[in-house]
Amino acid sequence: MIPRSRRGGWALLAAVLLAVAARTSRAQDLTCGAGDVEVMKLTFEGNHAFASGVLADGIATAPSGFLRRTIRIGARHCLDRKEFPLDRLRLIIWYRNHGYALVTVDTVVTSAGPGKVAVRFSIHEGEPTIVDSLTITGLDSVPERAAIEKSLPARVGKPFDKYANDTTVLLLTQRLHNGGYPDAEVFPGYDTHPATHRANVSFAVTTGARMHLGTVSVKVDPRSGASRAVTDVAIRRVALLKEGDLYSQQELERAKRALYQTEAFTRVSVIPDSARTKGGSTLPVTLQLTEGYMHELHAGVGYGTLDCFRTTTDYTLFSLMGGATRLDLHGKLSKIGVGEPLTGLGSLCPVAQSDLYSKNLNYFTGATVSRPAVFIGVVPTFSLYSERRSEFDAFLRTTPVGGNVTLSRPAGRMTEAFSYSVEYGRTEAQPALLCAVFNACESADRESVQRLQRLAVASFAVTNDGTDNPVNPTHGYVVRFEFRTAGAYTGSDPSLHFNKVLVDGAVYMPAGPDIVLAARLRFGAVLGSSFGFSNSAVFIPQQERLFAGGQTTVRGFQQNELGPAVYVPTVFDTVYANGVHDTTFTSKTDTGYFRASNKIGGQRTIPTGGNALAVGMLEARIRSPIFPNILTWAVFVDAGAVWNAGTAGESIGLSSLRWTPGFGARIRTQVGVLRMDLAYNPYQHPSGAAYYDTPVAAGGALYCVSPTNTLRVTSVGGVVQQAAGACPGSYQPPLQSSWFRRLTFVLTLGEAF
Repeated sequence: MIPRSRRGGWALLAAVLLAVAARTSRAQDLTCGAGDVEVMKLTFEGNHAFASGVLADGIATAPSGFLRRTIRIGARHCLDRKEFPLDRLRLIIWYRNHGYALVTVDTVVTSAGPGKVAVRFSIHEGEPTIVDSLTITGLDSVPERAAIEKSLPARVGKPFDKYANDTTVLLLTQRLHNGGYPDAEVFPGYDTHPATHRANVSFAVTTGARMHLGTVSVKVDPRSGASRAVTDVAIRRVALLKEGDLYSQQELERAKRALYQTEAFTRVSVIPDSARTKGGSTLPVTLQLTEGYMHELHAGVGYGTLDCFRTTTDYTLFSLMGGATRLDLHGKLSKIGVGEPLTGLGSLCPVAQSDLYSKNLNYFTGATVSRPAVFIGVVPTFSLYSERRSEFDAFLRTTPVGGNVTLSRPAGRMTEAFSYSVEYGRTEAQPALLCAVFNACESADRESVQRLQRLAVASFAVTNDGTDNPVNPTHGYVVRFEFRTAGAYTGSDPSLHFNKVLVDGAVYMPAGPDIVLAARLRFGAVLGSSFGFSNSAVFIPQQERLFAGGQTTVRGFQQNELGPAVYVPTVFDTVYANGVHDTTFTSKTDTGYFRASNKIGGQRTIPTGGNALAVGMLEARIRSPIFPNILTWAVFVDAGAVWNAGTAGESIGLSSLRWTPGFGARIRTQVGVLRMDLAYNPYQHPSGAAYYDTPVAAGGALYCVSPTNTLRVTSVGGVVQQAAGACPGSYQPPLQSSWFRRLTFVLTLGEAF
């Protein structure tokens, strides 16, 4: 038997060095000098075991980017005459280390025009060497032997893959270290038979003694110039390492991570005692920590088209009463400049000023207490708050008092959270919206819908974040699922019950050295207590309905204006039975109808939201050839729809999707990424019911003025009355005739997704 370290060590070292060289060459972008030829195309032929993309990632030669090859924008990639011969060697080493000892690689370079070439690697893989037998010795005394040997990369019947063998050594060692054997070592070996293309693989294990944790000591250095803040008891409670527990390297790392996550320490070390008694069965451990600042204060100001000016303040105490419990105090104000009592900047915030719910400051004040994981990695959080928040042109939610309890469990990229929240508040919405969605067309009915009520919601959410950067990802994915439910069983008022499901996912991938493709899909449904769409709108609190359109969904539409809406025209006609038109109702005897014209006057759009939603977004983010470190261009297309499923004439289908293309720019600043997007919207507003909302001074009546309505209007004793009945959704604002007016501009901080 030939030791793996002698036969494969040099080949593995060469492969690593060549791979590093390839990455370094790619990092230099292979830019061109005088006399160099540009690589326009890179192909592989004859490769069956590995995809061309995998092979391309392991070599230095790379073609110029798509934009460079098509519209001559971006850096050129040229053929490096020193690296190109090494690429052939890199591919040979790659194949041989994966079990293809007979592989041959040839290179073909052909002209693709003046100063341009196409590069092809022609590969003959040959017959692979197959693992004929695999043995693992030294595990007879290990109780968990079956679990330790399960699903190893090295397998009988598979190619003799040296990388798989190395990974098997790492896995076996790791599993033994996590199973009570801190001194375990694994020694690989193999015999190969070139004539028969077969190999025998073995792993010899020396486990050493099985160990349990001994005394767990705590040593803390306070911050320079400060007294110690966190007690030993609190540190032990976070670490969850107990004397007598089976030794596990994974548990020691978990304890270290949990202590860091308190943010109370600048340095954490979990140190097994290397001077333990020989032959003993216990291993003492020392927790060595250095405390940091126990107080943190953050304040910021900003501007948004929907919020006008806004400010936030956050204060954190990392060690409450000497423990590891954390206290966070949050404060936020928005609508500054347009909301009472801080007004006077309306000219700087025209969009926010046009929102009926921006007339008062929006605010949030709250306190959150959180503790480190208390069991199986679960982190509890308790919050108490008061807030006033609005959704643009849709509703205003005022919560004098609210609270929630959240149990979250972060596990690497995956985070799970269960939450229970109770709010005692009220939701104000436009009379036209309440009439259209909740059938509350009379003043008394509207007051009933908008009274203070108790809303108790239980929710479960799981997020899997596999991106390389949470702020500006270039590759990876994010998937999030959320389920929310409310009803008498959660403690809500009887009229507030629903079931809500949201699924949101995004993927990011490079399409060359200067381009990142980003795609997102979002689906949602709000169902009634019977988990169906039928008449479900009656049971959905307005703040739980689904909205789309705006800076983070379909950018061709104004905020929340994708989907169902009702309208409040500024003018309407009175149409009498004899066909006469008038703008006022003056007759005391004739019967007429209030009807708005689709072509005259303006109107205010009130998004009503829906109970079903679908949004898709596709974006190419292109690094600018000018100021590439701060400027990125974007080309995108967004699509989506919002439905009121279950209502007459409403059906969910792809034909309802609205597509809005656009382009934009991203500028890196000290406060984040400044995003400017311009999207084109060719669609006419959807048809909806039209209402005329008379001023309170004039009685505050709400009249249906849809063009085809047949609700008779009479004047009785000088009081105008309209017959009861459904207001038809026959009003449709005219399509903007100007191409320029169909453009929607977005200015904000942060990427859309």
